[in-house]
Amino acid sequence: MTSMKAVPVFAAALVAGLMVSVPAKATVSIECSGLSSNAGVSLLLGAGPVPNFIQVSVAVGDRQLTTVAGQPGEQVTVAQAYDDGEIVRVDLVDLQATEQVAAIRILRADDKSGPFQIGYVQVDDDLPVAISCEGP
Repeated sequence: MTSMKAVPVFAAALVAGLMVSVPAKATVSIECSGLSSNAGVSLLLGAGPVPNFIQVSVAVGDRQLTTVAGQPGEQVTVAQAYDDGEIVRVDLVDLQATEQVAAIRILRADDKSGPFQIGYVQVDDDLPVAISCEGP
């Protein structure tokens, strides 16, 4: 009977060990701020062969948008996202995916003084706001 009890204990220990040893996802982030206004963009991407936008947050003036449930701001979702190393494009829509809420565009370049990232964020039909970004 003691061998019958050992099997569930061993299985539970094995499962607990597997849960602890699961590798964490590698992530990178891009942080942007407005050049002449109160604006900010935060992009969290999962590392891998295909860009995976895990979290996106936008703040322009008093308006806040986020893809993270439970965070302050209007809940949105990523409709489409693209990053080829030179251009980042992210379109955010409402949760019903009926209206585009924001567009983020970032241009990456490298010159003699070093790499830089500039672009804009546009919420609804408001004027685009220029942003400068740091990150990979």
